[in-house]
Amino acid sequence: MFFALCSFVLVCALLLGGSARAGFFLSDTLLQLLALPLLLAAVWRLSDLASDKRPTGVIVFCFAIVLVPLLQLVPLPPSIWTALPHRETIVEVYTLLGAKLTWRPLSVAPYATWLSLLSLLVPLAIFLGTLLLDDRHRRLLSLIVIGVGVISVFLGLAQLATGQNSWLRFYSYTNPTEAVGFFANRNHYAALLYSVTLFAAAWSINAALPEAKEAHKSRFDTASVVPLIAGFTVLVMVVAAQTMARSRAGLGLTIIALLGAYAIAVADKRSTSGLTPSKLLIGATALAVIFAVQFALYRIMARFALDPLADARVPFARTTLEAAQAYMPFGSGMGTFVPVYASFEKSGDIIANKYANHAHNDLLQLWLETGIAGLALLVMFAIWWLRRSLTLWGRAPFGKRDIDLALARAATIIVPLLIAHSFVDYPLRTAAMMAVMAFACALMIEPPLRQESAQTQPASERPPFRPFTPEGLVEPTLSAPWSPPSPSPEAAPAASAAAPREKGQRWGEDIEWPAEWRQSGSPPPPDKDGKKS
Repeated sequence: MFFALCSFVLVCALLLGGSARAGFFLSDTLLQLLALPLLLAAVWRLSDLASDKRPTGVIVFCFAIVLVPLLQLVPLPPSIWTALPHRETIVEVYTLLGAKLTWRPLSVAPYATWLSLLSLLVPLAIFLGTLLLDDRHRRLLSLIVIGVGVISVFLGLAQLATGQNSWLRFYSYTNPTEAVGFFANRNHYAALLYSVTLFAAAWSINAALPEAKEAHKSRFDTASVVPLIAGFTVLVMVVAAQTMARSRAGLGLTIIALLGAYAIAVADKRSTSGLTPSKLLIGATALAVIFAVQFALYRIMARFALDPLADARVPFARTTLEAAQAYMPFGSGMGTFVPVYASFEKSGDIIANKYANHAHNDLLQLWLETGIAGLALLVMFAIWWLRRSLTLWGRAPFGKRDIDLALARAATIIVPLLIAHSFVDYPLRTAAMMAVMAFACALMIEPPLRQESAQTQPASERPPFRPFTPEGLVEPTLSAPWSPPSPSPEAAPAASAAAPREKGQRWGEDIEWPAEWRQSGSPPPPDKDGKKS
């Protein structure tokens, strides 16, 4: 039941969370309501865990993330909030209106901060939910992410085929000439595609390695060939779909993702021969490039020409940096970028019929909205990611299967790719990509409770299985004829009392000794009637 709830919320996040304007769409509100039961169930299960199995550090970090916007919403008396940096404009408004100063929170736009706080429900629910699942259910969740990614690819192709006014585009403000899938922005769609690329590569590598061990056979086992072909097909699809999205950042990060997939294949310690994961990845990439050259080369080259928005990112960053310095050290409040940026924007930086909804650099925007607290949490997260990555890419954790380790290593690559993408865009401002980020972070953590059997040791470290054969049995041999020991004088009365014998029966004659032992010993003496026993 808990896994079904976690899967349902993850699918809903990927399908409904394509907007970067948190709280401004009905889908965002619906998604947050759906995530609330999962969050409550996850907190309940965490409270039931034993203290030694509870991930205390992770829980504290999640609490700190929620605490930042909560503290920004605490009402403060006028004597405090008027002393905060860059609150003179608000004081002037009160003065012009002739109104008395009232209690106000740290955030300059409390409503926007409330919406940002509610947007954290979805990633927190998915992170804690995935964290409490065992490895088998995590594998299934990764397949669900891949499945939604494949559906997005077909949707993107349909959007291109039906034109700019296609009813398959679910947002009014979108990229009308590009494939966007379930998103409003092609860059965020591209972020999902390179994330799916790494998950699909992990499964393809796992499917290719057993086949490589049996490459000398004339035919493959069907149960192994089907996952191999499926993984290869998905890789070709998502890499080719990346060219249809025409996101420059997406194309560049996809190349890095493919290099990361190659690193996952090289790091796998299972022996290979013949068909190797490296050949599989190279073949999938080559086939995807052929498709791209045939259908989208001209469109891709046009995207790398001069783009007005690319030039706009420079004044966006300059103005955001100026505003962040003005609101140090506490920030202006989460979700307050639009009104704060407008108050600092220069007339020469204004673009006709457009406004800056985000800084296109999440590091600067985080600095502006949260001040020192957000930067400190970001540094702590980077340290945690580095330590976990060194652990997962170093000596494999005991008890982790090969596919689970490959998925965890893929997650260590997805996390920095999304953060790198956030330096030139804002993919983590969408609920869908926040869900993927939360899922990837949870994959990097060992499950608190393992529900699988003890046979979870990596295949590369397990001894080969040897089936039972009768030829393997060896009959015991005796170096000398055996005869039953005579009881000691002290033990004789006890033995007689414990097992009384019939009249004329010698000790040990009531035991059915093996025939070999009987033949190797001397014949028993005759009884009183002169007959041999």
